Order: sequence, then C-alpha cells, then structure tokens
Amino acid sequence: MAKPHRNTTMHRLTVGWLGVLVFAFGLSTPARARDQINVVYASVSGLFLGCWNAQEAGYFNRENLDVKHVYMQSATTAMQSLLSGDASIILAGGEPVVESNLRGGDTIFIAGISVVPAVLFLALPEIRSVADLRGKPVGVTRFGSSTDSAMRQVLRKNGLEPIRDVPILQFVSGHRALAAALISRQVYAATIAPPNSLRAEKAGAKLLVDLSKEGIYFPYSSIISTRSYLRKSRAAATAFLRAYGDGVKRISDKPFSMTVLKKYMREQDPEILETTYKYAADFIVKVPYQRKEGIAEILRSSQSPEARSAKPEDFMDESIVRELEQKGMFR
Repeated sequence: MAKPHRNTTMHRLTVGWLGVLVFAFGLSTPARARDQINVVYASVSGLFLGCWNAQEAGYFNRENLDVKHVYMQSATTAMQSLLSGDASIILAGGEPVVESNLRGGDTIFIAGISVVPAVLFLALPEIRSVADLRGKPVGVTRFGSSTDSAMRQVLRKNGLEPIRDVPILQFVSGHRALAAALISRQVYAATIAPPNSLRAEKAGAKLLVDLSKEGIYFPYSSIISTRSYLRKSRAAATAFLRAYGDGVKRISDKPFSMTVLKKYMREQDPEILETTYKYAADFIVKVPYQRKEGIAEILRSSQSPEARSAKPEDFMDESIVRELEQKGMFR
C-alpha cells in the first residue's frame, strides 16, 4: 500500500491543530463588554426599592449591564450629573426636567416611579385646616423639589398664595431635618415622606392632607435620561427598564425587599423598615408610565415664558415602556 504523501500528512496535521486552536480561543474569547450605566438617585427613599431590588437580585447583571448607584442629595444636583454626562440615568423629581427642557436642555422622562405627590402633609396639632396656615411658615426640603411643588399645590388649592400668604422655608438636609423642624415648631406644617413622617407623627404632628387622595398628579419620582443617550444607547436603556420592571415585581417578595431596604436605607428599626416597605408598595407604579397631568401641573406653575406653549408630550418618551408592556413585561 502506498504511503501518504508527506504534504498530505502535513496538511492534515495543520488542519487538526487549527481546529484545536479555534476551539481553545473560542472558549477563552470574552463575552461582549457590559454596558456601563451610572444611576444617580436624589434621595434615600423607599421609592427606589424597584431599582435596588434589581441590583441585589442580579437582574441588571442578567441584562449584561454594569450599573453603579450613586446618591446625590436633591434633584438639582442629580440633574447636573446627568447634563454633564457623569450619569446616564437619574431617579429624581420632575420639576428640574421640565425647567431644563424649557431652557433648551436634552433631558427626558423615560418612566415614572411615583406619579402622585408621595408625601404626607403634616401639621402641628393646633392647625385644623390648610387655611389656618396663613401667615405661618411651612417647610419643604428644597425650593424646586417635589416637596416644594406638593406644598405649593396644596396651598393654592386652598386659596393661599405661597410666599405671599404662607412663608416657605427650606431644609436642605432632607426629610429627617424637615421632620425635626416640624417637631421643634420651626414650621407649622411640612410635606414629609415616610419613614420620617412616622417620626413626626410620633412626636405629635398630625396628618392634615393625604396628598395621594387629593386627585393631584405630579412626577414626584421618575426615571430620567437624555434624548442623546436614548439615541446612542437605546438597547441599554431598554435592558435597564426591563430589569427595573422585574425589580418592581420583586417588591411582593417582602422578606427579600426588607433585606434590601435595610442595606440601602442603613436602617435597623423594624417599624421604620415596615413603614418604608409599605410606602414603596403603595406608591411605586407597577406599569411605569409617566402621567401627562403631572407634567402639565409643572408647566402651569412655571415662570418660564416657553411653558405657555409647551405640551407635556414634549418632555417624555414612553416608547420603551410601551414596547415592554406590549411584550407582557409588567404582567
């Protein structure tokens, strides 16, 4: 029998080694790089439980996202991080989004978290109605914040003009400082979110208005990005909202959610954690559409001349939420 030609033998050996090399490199080839998303949240609030759940449950990892959470106090500073490009997405109140847009900014609502004022209007015991606040100072966390907008809406609804009829003081250290100001009688009323509302009530403050039942809409807490980011990284934004949607669903897993709240709130008090959990479950919308009525409210109170002709639709992009809803994401 004739021996194989030497060139044929070398060819077979070469092909064989190439196959081994391709297999080996195939195994060692790294997966597609993760999309990096810096997410800034503007307060330490139970309203961000859906996002925190998604992080702790690994839903962002599942979507091939490297998500970093950064706390920056106030929606204004969070907005600055978005406009500078340091953040891709922020979780914050809505007024800075609208005002930034009216000045030609690129910011946009891509989803809603809480679409009503998610605060309690608390007052000192002697204040029996909103009308009793005439001439008496009230408190908010920061001018232009969601607590400020909620305060002004309630005052106007009851025939009082903010500042002129009712002085408004800001307590920029947050809701805990606001609760302390009410307890120490620096103010006669304040718009405070749980769990700090619980601290104020335990000290004698009383619920004057439950804003969630007043028929008032407001983008109290929203998922915000920029049009340029959506154009450049729509797939990443879609993956983020898909993971977020699962994080919201996971709120029904109370033991898991309570553990997450304990970590992010840095809180050990069982009553505070329970109050915060209920707050999240009550106010976080399950299908995260933004409400046009809330944006319209900001436009009505804006001092910008451009607000007169603006429409709520100009400030929101519902397309990703709609696309995910059509695929059954939020069921």
